[in-house]
Amino acid sequence: MHQGPHTLRTTVADRWTVTTTTGDLRGHAVNHGVAFRGVPYAEPPLGARRFRRAVPKTPWEGTLLADRPGDYCSQWRDARHGWIGSEDCLWLNVVVPRSGTTPGTGGVIDEEANRPVVVYLHGGSNIHGSAREPLLSGEYFAAATDAVYVAVNYRVGVLGQLALGHADSLDTDRYETNAGLSDIITAIEWVHANARCFGGDPSRITVMGESSGGAMVTALSASPRMDGLIAGFIAQSPAGAMVHSPDQARHLGNTALDIFSERPDANPLSAPHQDLAWLTEKLNAASWGTAGIAGAFAPVIDDLLPQHPLEPAAQLDVPLLIGTNLDEYVLMRWNRVSRRALQGQTQGFASLIDGDRAPDILSRFYSDGRRRGDAGRFIGDALFTAPSMRLADQHPSGRAWMYRLDLSTPSLNVSGIGATHALDLPILFGRYDSGRGPGALALGGRDRMAATTTVMQQRWRRFIHRGDPGWTPYRDGFATQIFDAGEQTVADPVPELREAWSQVRLTG
Repeated sequence: MHQGPHTLRTTVADRWTVTTTTGDLRGHAVNHGVAFRGVPYAEPPLGARRFRRAVPKTPWEGTLLADRPGDYCSQWRDARHGWIGSEDCLWLNVVVPRSGTTPGTGGVIDEEANRPVVVYLHGGSNIHGSAREPLLSGEYFAAATDAVYVAVNYRVGVLGQLALGHADSLDTDRYETNAGLSDIITAIEWVHANARCFGGDPSRITVMGESSGGAMVTALSASPRMDGLIAGFIAQSPAGAMVHSPDQARHLGNTALDIFSERPDANPLSAPHQDLAWLTEKLNAASWGTAGIAGAFAPVIDDLLPQHPLEPAAQLDVPLLIGTNLDEYVLMRWNRVSRRALQGQTQGFASLIDGDRAPDILSRFYSDGRRRGDAGRFIGDALFTAPSMRLADQHPSGRAWMYRLDLSTPSLNVSGIGATHALDLPILFGRYDSGRGPGALALGGRDRMAATTTVMQQRWRRFIHRGDPGWTPYRDGFATQIFDAGEQTVADPVPELREAWSQVRLTG
């Protein structure tokens, strides 16, 4: 059941209410600002709308009390919570920094503030995650960057990130492609239409995301629907190759239907949504190591995404801030498989990426995956670092800036995972109580993390406001900004590795 805003049977505006194109919203106070949570931007994708692209929200009557986030989209949470969420999950959160002046009798939002807007896309391998995670609450980030912050919830897994219509036995007209990507596009269009009522500037919208959310950012950077709507893209640890060709989508769709045939109701159109969340997990497990660098769940090439974003000249000419963490997937050293099995998986993965070149890189730079940490480092570089360098290097006008987060802490050093995947999130969002934060600080290191928060937030703020973070663009000597308590610009920090990966085919 949807847990988003409910309708107040009144149309009387007060100082907490804004009027949008879809109706009135009543917000509430949060630290440093005002929040509107659980705002529907599209019609619920239920019944006949299952597996179809998002449809803009029909205006409502009265005032919606936007005081809590909506549901997760259907997914497996963890062993404690099990299957969670619903299909009625197309909503977003808006956080507006409080103006410097004390409001009088008018609203608490200064509609003339003309702040830039950041639209945030969560990670989770296109399988898990939600805009309702406490880590992504946004009030500290909005205040630090002086921007309107919008976190978007969108369909994941089979219901949103698998082009089932490409399967051999299904009606392609009933299963539209890129349902999840269409959710995000619909949300961005809603934000563009309504930015001013939150004191935002519709001409300065930056789309930002991490991991698979970063991959959705890089996909959007190649979507014609974004042309003229977006002023900047921020892709943090993006899995930039996470895009399917129609042939890959066909294979995965057929595999999904084979797995689903064992269920009592094997019809994806009528099966309970929990069964489709179950299928998401099963397909992900069955595809590990066989789906290639794009993984099992990703956007597919179609009218919304005519070219793979890693293809030359595919990107829109919009400023791009992109980067990774030093030790993205070294945490794989703790996988519950033998060292030999992990080495075999890594070698197989290398062959799937590019059987001619990637195995040679694995041998030359990563000890052939014999050591667990090297196996994880190779996979992290293949998924995140190599695509990021490619995207920055191919930017149409060179307005791309690369960064790398090197910060580690005593507990991350002891565990051997270093500047691991998603460590940038508690740093940038100022939420050390969530995500990687508590584990990273278990043995101290808060001062270094706080110093890193300060410099990274300042750079992100500048990019969001000006379209330029203030260091040398990547195309000028492969400049990379290294964040580790302080910051420094380093020219081409890994030249041999960069050159080797530049020869690898990453588009499947």
